[in-house]
Amino acid sequence: MSTRIRNLGILACALGVAGIATAAPITATFTTFGALPGATFGGTGIPNNAVAITTSGELTLGLTATQRFGAPALTNNGAGVFTAQAGVSADAPSPADPYALWNFGFYIAGSTAAQYSFRLFYDFDPAADTEQAEHGRTLAPAGAVTSTSQGSWNLGMNFLELGAPIVEDTPLVPSFDPRVAGQYSFALVAYSSDEELARTAIVVNVNAVPVPEPTSLALAGLALAALGLGRRRAR
Repeated sequence: MSTRIRNLGILACALGVAGIATAAPITATFTTFGALPGATFGGTGIPNNAVAITTSGELTLGLTATQRFGAPALTNNGAGVFTAQAGVSADAPSPADPYALWNFGFYIAGSTAAQYSFRLFYDFDPAADTEQAEHGRTLAPAGAVTSTSQGSWNLGMNFLELGAPIVEDTPLVPSFDPRVAGQYSFALVAYSSDEELARTAIVVNVNAVPVPEPTSLALAGLALAALGLGRRRAR
């Protein structure tokens, strides 16, 4: 599955190319939020019922975030903000990379898609309100997307790190750590002659795995001790 996902993206035809970026943070942006029938995000069984969808004429852009291979399901507020759990996916090729427990999926379709160029912005920085200029990005030049392009990617994928922004006097984006809680933002933008035509964007809030409080641990220990004592008495 992971190899197929790596090879899916027409958007990955050129990585790490300097492109149009802004100094503003990426915020949830869409025309509608909900189901996007027909979108598979390059796989099977990937939910398509919570997608940030933007339409412009015959062009459709979609972004979503979903759990990876049986990890805890993501929730969303119905307005482009998703909630995921921090942690490393146990499914291959993770933890060698390592992969997060969640993926982000993109979708481009439309009879006019070949007329435009596209950039997919992705966020390695767990701090809130990361500026778009500090995002990694991939570039698909005009004509590269002729009808439909879609995929489900993970921030742990090595090739995404190669897409760190090339901006003068801007340091490279740090490596992604899926164990760190934070806020990550994504945008899929269509350009016509270097002018932004349309965009869709989402935000993923990643929560830390809850750690049991000492009191809870103590109560659990007492319960186990009492259970063991009861079994010995029964024998």
